[in-house]
Amino acid sequence: MGKGNRKYSSRTLRSIAFLWISFPISYLIYLAIFLSLSSSNLFKVVLSPSFWFMSFISILAGFGVLRIRWYGWYAFLLSNIIITYETMVSLAYYSEVDTQLKFLVFAVTTVFQMLLILIIAREIRVPYFFPKIRWWESDPRYKLSVQTNITKTDHTKLVSDILDLSLGGCFIRTMDTFELDDVLNLEFSIFEINVNCNGKVVWRTESTVTHPKGIGVKFEHLSRDAQIGLKKVTQQLKKLNRDFTQYSREKTWQHYMQREDTKKIIEDHDAENSIESKKKNERK
Repeated sequence: MGKGNRKYSSRTLRSIAFLWISFPISYLIYLAIFLSLSSSNLFKVVLSPSFWFMSFISILAGFGVLRIRWYGWYAFLLSNIIITYETMVSLAYYSEVDTQLKFLVFAVTTVFQMLLILIIAREIRVPYFFPKIRWWESDPRYKLSVQTNITKTDHTKLVSDILDLSLGGCFIRTMDTFELDDVLNLEFSIFEINVNCNGKVVWRTESTVTHPKGIGVKFEHLSRDAQIGLKKVTQQLKKLNRDFTQYSREKTWQHYMQREDTKKIIEDHDAENSIESKKKNERK
């Protein structure tokens, strides 16, 4: 997952990622301001091997979250566990905060970390590495553009376009606002097959150059008719995709053979001209 996948992340997610990338500086600032560590005690923290191990894991987590890598989530969890432990150690041995306030400081810090974990957990609900929606990786996706009628649970009706489709879900381009876990009803028709299915919003994107604004919908609680309809549609899309791929390969091969034939004709022509020129020179 490269630079383009950052487009699936929000400004909040990127801010947290940069905060973790700025570790160890951000952590030292936190120790000095909130835990009231003196410069000598800060120096002791910096000299400890655990500090540099924690810094390495945190920076790795920051880059993983920023670039939408599979290891980002796990490194982020590990970094928070280590930070919690190191915070306890700093409060116990180095902090100049009043003893009565140490527990409160630790509690606030822990709550803040849990809040960040919840934010990250929701933000990374994209089809790349969040286990709950591995459905997107298991089913082949087919590019298309088909209009769909959307009905929310509050009976609000919208019209948008499906840009890709699989048996497990679809991506819908829309400028309307949806929340994660919103339950939707979708109605669309393709290949003269009418599909009426239910789904849940599991991820969102903002409008960018590389990807339009929209939502990822996971199909749920499908009726038998909906399952049959989706299966027929995806089979047709699979066939079209296979035929197009074969046509593209054949076309590319034909172009290659045409280039080779043209090249051979030119080489033969040049060879004939060379022979004729040689014969003329011999006659002279």
